[in-house]
Amino acid sequence: MDKYDRMLLGALLENGRASYADLARKVNLSAPAVAERVAKLEASGVITGYSAKVDLAKLGLPIQCVIELRLNQHGNPKVYDELIRIPQLTECHRVTGDPCVIMQAAVGSMIELEELINRVAKFGFSKTSIVLSSAIEKRVPLGHIEGSNL
Repeated sequence: MDKYDRMLLGALLENGRASYADLARKVNLSAPAVAERVAKLEASGVITGYSAKVDLAKLGLPIQCVIELRLNQHGNPKVYDELIRIPQLTECHRVTGDPCVIMQAAVGSMIELEELINRVAKFGFSKTSIVLSSAIEKRVPLGHIEGSNL
């Protein structure tokens, strides 16, 4: 993994639909060289797929939040099975530390948020924080991977 691979990954995170020609202009390589590098990143499993960025507010889900949950029963797999069935949850991570689970959710109203909090709280103690803005969107920390050999 060299600086060109990192630059390509950054450009693809910004726009996963960018053409090889567009990517080539951004990283100062030829389009065939970019195509070869992207293929290598895909084949090695560094790039695992492509997805669209979605504006949740435009889908009628203007309230986004982070929910921390300290489970009543640690490690109970049935809890995770039930959490998966909650459609407002957009991410769910089992973590170390005081909360056992950290989730992200999107809802359409404060009433829906209250219902979500009540639904999650049956599994343990929850703490909810509403997202006001995001200084950093999803990104990959690529600055420290200079010596990696892909």
